[in-house]
Amino acid sequence: MSIKVMSLVWSKAPVQGGELLLLLALADNANDHGAAFPSVPYLASKARMSDRNVQLCIRKLADSGFILIRPNAGPSGANKYVIDLRKLESLPDDYVPSRASAGGEKSSPPTNCHPVKSEAEGVKNDAPGGEAGFTQTIIEPSEEEPLSAHARTREAISEDHGASAEIPQFDRKASIRAFRKLINGWPNFAGMSPEKAEREWLDMSPEDQAAALAKRDPWIALLRKQGKDHTPAPSTYLRQRLWEAVPDVVEKAPDTVQAAPYGKLWTHHVLQALKEGPGQLPTPPAFIAKQIQAGTPIGKREAMQHQARHGWPKVNFMFHQAAEGKGTHVPAVEQATLPEMEAVMVDSVLYHEWQCAFSDRGWPWMKLPDAVRVVWFPKGGPSAHLGARTPSRVLPPDAGHAGRDASAGFLVNGV
Repeated sequence: MSIKVMSLVWSKAPVQGGELLLLLALADNANDHGAAFPSVPYLASKARMSDRNVQLCIRKLADSGFILIRPNAGPSGANKYVIDLRKLESLPDDYVPSRASAGGEKSSPPTNCHPVKSEAEGVKNDAPGGEAGFTQTIIEPSEEEPLSAHARTREAISEDHGASAEIPQFDRKASIRAFRKLINGWPNFAGMSPEKAEREWLDMSPEDQAAALAKRDPWIALLRKQGKDHTPAPSTYLRQRLWEAVPDVVEKAPDTVQAAPYGKLWTHHVLQALKEGPGQLPTPPAFIAKQIQAGTPIGKREAMQHQARHGWPKVNFMFHQAAEGKGTHVPAVEQATLPEMEAVMVDSVLYHEWQCAFSDRGWPWMKLPDAVRVVWFPKGGPSAHLGARTPSRVLPPDAGHAGRDASAGFLVNGV
């Protein structure tokens, strides 16, 4: 619980009824920055209202700008609620009780919320200035360490899901070790106090801690790349979530190289994958399966098309990526086995010979964008690298752009 946030809500929040009760329940679970991760059932139990009423009040508070909702941003996919402290601080103290508003009378004694069964459990307040006979309950301070906001969140989730739910345990020692790794070697950290940064760190979820630690060095490198010599303190880095400025870069494996679409290495990789043979094919529809079993011309054509569509999913994905101008990473060793290649003009006779050779084997065929005019193939044509083709499947030289619009990725003549 944050006393700071609770005080702001009590003194400044211009809401009432269920909205005020829910805002107080959120403040009771928030850290000093107004962030909390309670579930809807937990809030409903705390605020004595139904789940539907909780959701309605949350929507009203969000619409009025008093809270910000970040779905699935908390531990174990819980929603993150952030109370807008700046907005509350900008409001007047209209709800602070004062002696002037009460006519200058003394404030009433505190309510005895803890009934005393006997005088041994309390202390009689007969001191001067007190009210004789009023019994105050002495509440001994707990010897347990106060829970951080993150620990309170996990306790609340445990209550919601029951004791049998499998919830990752918060390892404080491991978290402290990770924090020390974060501040170790921090630029110009000498002389700074780590306590403030440590409090920020412990209030974070394990997922955020891992991301902040992993992106520390890339973030510092990004600052230097931008020409900035000053490095903010670790507490600022954590509080303002500065690590999110570092883009997520998917690093390619060190033993791969980038192959440009329709280039030498790209086509060579396609041919190598196709020569390995198709994978397991799904069962075709009953009518098509009957035609294939009967061996009719339609069945033979459908069998080849079915294989082309489903036999090489990785190759078809490469074709899809290439149509969007994206290359692919291929093993670097394939560069050593790269044969002599030649540029083949789209819609040329040689281009259609390659297309028919693919079709003869039931291989998928690429669908080229209009801007692509050249595709690289092994020099010598398909007969030199794939063997002889079926003459009836050779396309005439005036076939035009039919190859771009083949529904199954290849053409069939004479069937």
